[in-house]
Amino acid sequence: MDREIHIFKKSIHQSWLNLVAHLPKIMLSIVIFIIGLLLIRLINKYAKKIIISKSNDPLIADFILSVISLVLTVMVFVIALGILGFDDITNKILAGAGLTTFIIGFALKDIGENFIAGILMAFQRPFRIGDLIEIDGIKGRVIEMRLRSTTLKTPDGIDAYIPNGSILKNNLKNYTIDELMRHEFIISVGHDDRINHAIKLIDSLLHKNEFVLKMPMYSVLVDKIENDIVHILVHFWYKTDEVKAPGGKLKTDLQLTSYAVLKSEGFTVPTTTISIEHIAKKQMD
Repeated sequence: MDREIHIFKKSIHQSWLNLVAHLPKIMLSIVIFIIGLLLIRLINKYAKKIIISKSNDPLIADFILSVISLVLTVMVFVIALGILGFDDITNKILAGAGLTTFIIGFALKDIGENFIAGILMAFQRPFRIGDLIEIDGIKGRVIEMRLRSTTLKTPDGIDAYIPNGSILKNNLKNYTIDELMRHEFIISVGHDDRINHAIKLIDSLLHKNEFVLKMPMYSVLVDKIENDIVHILVHFWYKTDEVKAPGGKLKTDLQLTSYAVLKSEGFTVPTTTISIEHIAKKQMD
């Protein structure tokens, strides 16, 4: 028993001597690792300013900074291990990087899928911040784009976080990619011989409205005639970046003005006037 205790004490003493002998290297390794992390943070800070000023694209900036951070962090870690004398370990780390990547990628398949999807989106650019999009039934404005997820602000004020993998796998609708949207409504009048005059009145209202685009051209058409009522279908385009003409308000103004003008010209406007969108539901909230 005494022999085992003596061997144990000798082992502890030798370990302490080894620790004291390597303490300068350990301290130097820790200091270099901490300084390296601070330098990486500083580099990322300035690199982000430069990249955003050049590309004005936060998703690409996020991708490039993530790659830079990963590469520099691995380099600092390997240097710190090298200072401690673990050259064999660093060589094994570098040699096993491929296998490690495979294992981590398999274990974190969903995260990896979203990350790769974010990389693809950084270059394909299906939408940008501020665009009105719809993904798998979720509709809203893009307020943030990251490598793993995209954040939408829905019309009712909810922040929806959509994994980038889901964006690539589901149908995506971008309503504002070209800053143009079309709305439509139907206004009904009683059937008489002045239908062409009613169409001209509505056409004139659209022409005078400063927010209704003349190219692409608006249109006023007879949609159908039933029960002595003529349903007039109105299509119009507007710029989505025009803050003074949000889609819903512009559509409301045009319908109310059309109703008032038709009434003032003696047209019968049934109380059951239909106001529907039945071709392309592209409402601006």
